[in-house]
Amino acid sequence: MNPRLPVLALASLMVVIGCATYAARTADDYDQGQAPRPQFVKDNEACARQAEADQRRFGIGGEMDPTHATFNRMYDACMRASGYQRKQKEAK
Repeated sequence: MNPRLPVLALASLMVVIGCATYAARTADDYDQGQAPRPQFVKDNEACARQAEADQRRFGIGGEMDPTHATFNRMYDACMRASGYQRKQKEAK
């Protein structure tokens, strides 16, 4: 085995972890737009339930995944499909 392979694997893992989001998406991450508040809340709850189910089924580490990557992908896809746009991050 090449002695550089473990070092390369560790470096790749650190890049992936470093680029991952550590917070699960919420309604606060999305612009309500023209939707009435009750509809926005209903859509958010449906997307969160769908994302939680997807996380349990496909997530690395299941519900204990610290990156919430699987949850966030499904939540984002659901909210976009419902017509909402993610808020832009504020520049610091």
